[in-house]
Amino acid sequence: MIFLGIDIGSRAAKVVALQDNTIIASAICDTGPESVKTAYAAMGKAFEGTGLSLQDVTYTVATGYGRVLVPFASENVSEISCHARGINWYFPSVRTILDMGGQDCKAINCGADGRVTNFIMNDKCAGGTGRFLEMIAEVLNVPLEGIGEVALQSRTAIPFNTICAVFAKSEAITCLRRGVTRSDILAGLNDAIATRCLKLLKRVSIEKGFSITGGIAKNKGMVAKIREKVGLEPLLCPDPQLCGALGAAIFARERYSGKAAKEDLKIHYGYNDGTGDYFITIDTGRCDGCGKCVPVCPAGVFLVASENGSQPKAMVKEELRKRLAFACPGYQHCRSKLVQNCQVVCERAAISHSW
Repeated sequence: MIFLGIDIGSRAAKVVALQDNTIIASAICDTGPESVKTAYAAMGKAFEGTGLSLQDVTYTVATGYGRVLVPFASENVSEISCHARGINWYFPSVRTILDMGGQDCKAINCGADGRVTNFIMNDKCAGGTGRFLEMIAEVLNVPLEGIGEVALQSRTAIPFNTICAVFAKSEAITCLRRGVTRSDILAGLNDAIATRCLKLLKRVSIEKGFSITGGIAKNKGMVAKIREKVGLEPLLCPDPQLCGALGAAIFARERYSGKAAKEDLKIHYGYNDGTGDYFITIDTGRCDGCGKCVPVCPAGVFLVASENGSQPKAMVKEELRKRLAFACPGYQHCRSKLVQNCQVVCERAAISHSW
């Protein structure tokens, strides 16, 4: 039997096919404007020359930002769970994962079985993501696949005051005009990004058995800086960009056999930036889906929904996740102004705020 995992990310689409716990096909291609066409194109690229087709696939799980739009998927699973399960396939000893994607970064903790126990993400700012590095590579006129090697040639990294995509680009151009080498500019940016990643990792926990997934893990210069900041040698699989799709294929096999475990974890919605931390945390292990938080929230932040047929849980609306600081006034404000608020009505103490 063949099990397929497809990861439709913000910048790239990835596919992995498993048979008898062996990867028999895989592919990576650019994510196009239409997720449906991208899904078929990625699958076609993976199966090219294998003699396989969609009719040969027993079960498919989709993940990534475009997961709900994959027409041939049997179901979908979050990319956080898939990255943890994928890296666990390679390295069962991994407990902390830094997933550096096209438009966000995630710090993830998992157990020996690859099940997520905690995670946090920074998805407000493009700084430190794949798209950010693409933009810097264009400014410096360095091929994207070569920026890691170039950064390793640096002798004196240039300090950057910010990795905001807009301001960092401007700083990079200014440095280039002053005659600063491209290697020193890239090393400085890598250092700033690695510092941000370290802060993100510390919000979960940094445990031995550390890995980096996502396309940026192919950047040797970035990996070197993260290694330096974290103080641990990251375990890197042959292609870190395929981890999400591999995890999805593993979930496909488990779901088909009925062995998939329910994912109870703390979910941190929000981001951190220069002004502070803005996170709403929902402990899905405690949440019973009662929905009492929905009507009392003055900003209409919450909804109760079910994923993959599991018990309904409270969650933050997707359209509000990247602007929580503007939508949600924060628990302290609600506590001083309102008799009822989300934390008061939650009898199981499943909701908390960081601001």
